[in-house]
Parts: sequence; structure tokens; C-alpha cells
Amino acid sequence: MNDFVELGFELAFKYLNPAMILTDGVIGQMMEKVELSDFKPRWTDQQVEKLNGSWAATGKNPNRKQHIITSLDLIAERQEKFNQKLQAKYAKMNVEEVRFEEIHCDDAEYIIVAFGVSSRISQKAVDLLREKGIKVGLFRPITLFPFPSKRINEIASRVKGFLSVEMNAGQMVEDVRLSVNGKTRVEHFGRMGGMIATPSEVVIALESKLLEDKL
Repeated sequence: MNDFVELGFELAFKYLNPAMILTDGVIGQMMEKVELSDFKPRWTDQQVEKLNGSWAATGKNPNRKQHIITSLDLIAERQEKFNQKLQAKYAKMNVEEVRFEEIHCDDAEYIIVAFGVSSRISQKAVDLLREKGIKVGLFRPITLFPFPSKRINEIASRVKGFLSVEMNAGQMVEDVRLSVNGKTRVEHFGRMGGMIATPSEVVIALESKLLEDKL
């Protein structure tokens, strides 16, 4: 929650695109130590246009076109070019801005995919499952857009299944299934309405959904 604010501003300015930090209610009920960076705002009134391009709204400038904040152009040819520009930007994000963390994934036969508080809970579940001799790893997406589809697809080639652990009825699991592209099984486990899963519940969910043929 601390580090991503700085990164969010950097990416928003880099791509001229909104940056959203996803969190959950548990954060509001927690307290822990944070290491603050030496970050200092670099966008002074004098620097903003120089550092970030001619798009910046710094007042009237007779040497450039007027900025119009809209994504609609009634001339179809110009609208298509605008959309092509956006597609190129999103493609660049998919190459340069995909972020994720892998924990015990190298030898894993099963992968739990989770982000936010669910990933902390799932990390403990991974430890419990490994104590039982079940080789499980944790894949934590740091960016949900762009989603780390390429890496998940690579992992899918060598594992027996994925369990998407979420605090909802199943949203990220759709991205996981698209990324896996039928290579292996993908199941979902979630709690809703403010209910928080326990590591033991995640263990039971993985065993029942992915290992039922062995029970």
C-alpha cells in the first residue's frame, strides 16, 4: 500500500493512463512496520511539461493545439487511428509492466494464484500443504492489468492444476483460465461479504478440488 502509490503515479504519468491500487477491507484493520522510501515529488509547476511532454495542462500555450479531454471523434478514420494508438500503448504495457511473485513454484505440482490479503493466507497454506508432502507453489500477480498471462501459461505446461483463491465469487479465476488455455485444471475458492478464508480452509479447498481422486 505504501510502495505502490509511488509506482502508480510513475506509471500513470508514463502511459497517460489511470492507475488503480486494489486493496481489501482487511488493510484497514491491520498495522505493521513500513519502510518509507526517499521519494520526492518531481512534478513542479516548472518541470511538469518538460518532464512529461506537451500533453500537460499548464495553461494556455500558443505553440500547440488546444487540449480536448475526450476519447470521441466523429470522424471514423481519426477515431480508428486513436484506437490503434491505445492498442499500441496497451501492448507496450504487456511487455514492460507485468509484475508478479513466485513462491515455491520451481518444483510445484499445483499452484495457488492469489493477490492481496488472500496471497498472505495462501502462503501459509502452501507451507501447510508442503508439510503434508504435497508440492504446492504460490503465484502472486502484482499487476492485474496487465495480467501475467504468459508466465501462467508457461507454468501450466508442467503442473497438474491451479487454485485461484479470492475474496469474491470468482473474478480473477477467469483470467487464470484464459491464461492456462486448457493446458490443465483451474478451480476457484473464495469467501465473500467480508469473510476471510483461513489457511486451513485453503488447504481443504485445494485437496477437495484438485486432489479428490487421491483422497
